[in-house]
Amino acid sequence: MNKMKKQSKAQKLNKEFQELSLSIGNFIRYWGFRRVHGAIWTQLYLSRGPLSCTQLVKNLKLSKALISPALEELCGYKLIEQVPSSNDKMKYYQAVSNVRDVVKSILKAREKMMLDEINKHFSKFLGKNSKNAVLDHARIQNMQEMILSANMMLEYILSENEVFNFPNQDEGSR
Repeated sequence: MNKMKKQSKAQKLNKEFQELSLSIGNFIRYWGFRRVHGAIWTQLYLSRGPLSCTQLVKNLKLSKALISPALEELCGYKLIEQVPSSNDKMKYYQAVSNVRDVVKSILKAREKMMLDEINKHFSKFLGKNSKNAVLDHARIQNMQEMILSANMMLEYILSENEVFNFPNQDEGSR
């Protein structure tokens, strides 16, 4: 294959990889993350090796000002990690390979905290409004049951490892 065809093929792959990364970023937004988080994670997860911020800027055609803080945020959520580098000036990152642990970590860090907050506010609400004639007490009871169900489902999901056994996941990453 001549040089022009190889370049064209590489450019097409890069564009398709960029589009895939950004579309996964759109999906990740539904989990409360930003699009850039999903795009970066996809790039790092599918890459053969660690990538630098500079490489991510080039691959995604996004600004360093957008990518750099997102890398720190993703490290904070333990979705990615900084890896040792021979060059002290350049930081390299890789995705955490055990997706199950990543999902559990996010559920504990975010959804559990949100439910704890709901529980706290609902208990406070009940204490002050349990006999309020303006409120529909049957619906208050229904809401209490919904909150209890959400708590039970989250606890179940976090306690059951089988829920997180993804198809074709390597045995070594379980």
